[in-house]
Amino acid sequence: MDDNEVIAVLVAGYDEEGAERATVILRDSHGNVSMKQMAPTDRMVQRAADTDRFRRGKPIIDPVSREVVGYELERIALSH
Repeated sequence: MDDNEVIAVLVAGYDEEGAERATVILRDSHGNVSMKQMAPTDRMVQRAADTDRFRRGKPIIDPVSREVVGYELERIALSH
């Protein structure tokens, strides 16, 4: 059983063989995050594209350097 959820589709493009690929960020049931190349037509990628939208939220600031190292994601509700 696949316990991964696509939480972001970063880039669509082509791999070395010319197949269309998307770079996605996955989250498992334990909260671990990984990045993977997947076909944009994959069921998980399509479900994320059809149901979820996020925008950049509050900045995540490194406590030592005070630099912005990323941003929280805010889910946007879609009306279907």
